[in-house]
Amino acid sequence: MFSVKLDKRKSPPLDLFSRPELVKVMMNGRPVSINIEINERCAGGCLYCYTSSRDSDNLKIDSLSLDKFKDILEIKKLGTKVVYLYGGDQLIHPNCKEMVYHAIDEGFHLFLPLAGLIPNSKISWLINAQSHAKAQDLEFIIGIHIDTLDQEIYDQVNCFPNTLKAKIDGYDSLLEAGFPPDHIYGCPTLTRQTAGSMVALMDWFYSKGATHVAIMPFRPLGLSKNEGARWEPSLSQIEKVFNHRAKVEGKHMLMVGSSDGKYACQSHIAVTANGDVVPCLYLRDLPEGNIYEENILKIYKRARRKLLLRVKVKGPCASCKAKMYCYGCRANAYIYCGDITASDPKCFYNPDAPDKCL
Repeated sequence: MFSVKLDKRKSPPLDLFSRPELVKVMMNGRPVSINIEINERCAGGCLYCYTSSRDSDNLKIDSLSLDKFKDILEIKKLGTKVVYLYGGDQLIHPNCKEMVYHAIDEGFHLFLPLAGLIPNSKISWLINAQSHAKAQDLEFIIGIHIDTLDQEIYDQVNCFPNTLKAKIDGYDSLLEAGFPPDHIYGCPTLTRQTAGSMVALMDWFYSKGATHVAIMPFRPLGLSKNEGARWEPSLSQIEKVFNHRAKVEGKHMLMVGSSDGKYACQSHIAVTANGDVVPCLYLRDLPEGNIYEENILKIYKRARRKLLLRVKVKGPCASCKAKMYCYGCRANAYIYCGDITASDPKCFYNPDAPDKCL
């Protein structure tokens, strides 16, 4: 059990969003962050992957071009300050390094939530990019996707057993090379299979210097779209894991239950690997335009309220004691209930939520 409570005032992945200049953007009704999926190819091997699909026709393109990436960053004209680079495995994108440096040079804080496989050949430029960002008072923060340290459980959720050791080795190599440990956060997916070992995994991340673990409860999308019952964690499993995080990172983490809260949901927009502009990468079925057909600024101007999820929720979420900060996960409501305004069926504060939806 990780017994040392972290100082909630010193968590770079979270503290960034409390900077006055970022809060001001959100208060003005503008997107603080844009999540850009630069590719879908990945050797991570997660059997439930939400971005991949068994239908090859869904892969309209393989990788976002560097020029198109630069076009997307025109969104800084709206005041947007943060870029998340998602994949796939971003490090196999031929222009990943150039994208990272370009975003920093354009004045963006950058998050890179990796699939977990970090080749030694990539470590030096990741270290240099972190220093480059720091010199400009910008943050460059890396996420590590590892779902469990238990090899037997890992084999149930991943088709490449050897990648567990490779992910751990890559993380260790990054730390040994000098990447600041508090600028790395864990980003495991919480499934029925991994729930029992999640607390041990979180404590492992904390012991390595991580100050935040971004737990991603499973959603039935991509490879697992028709197999949700196989992977869905129970509400009690979710509550246990999020309560443990709050014991370490601070009780304030429970102000938004198991979601990311209004600040995140109403100040982020996303672009999928095929160019669709969506409110959230979990809401891939709700595109408001495509960057290959229209400039992102025009798409945003036309569909601002939908992209920023300005919806009026109903049910327990509408009267929850945390409604000032949270209105439940809108992706959960849409995916599990078919209604983006429904109360979050995977939140343990929702008295109407079943232990399992599927």
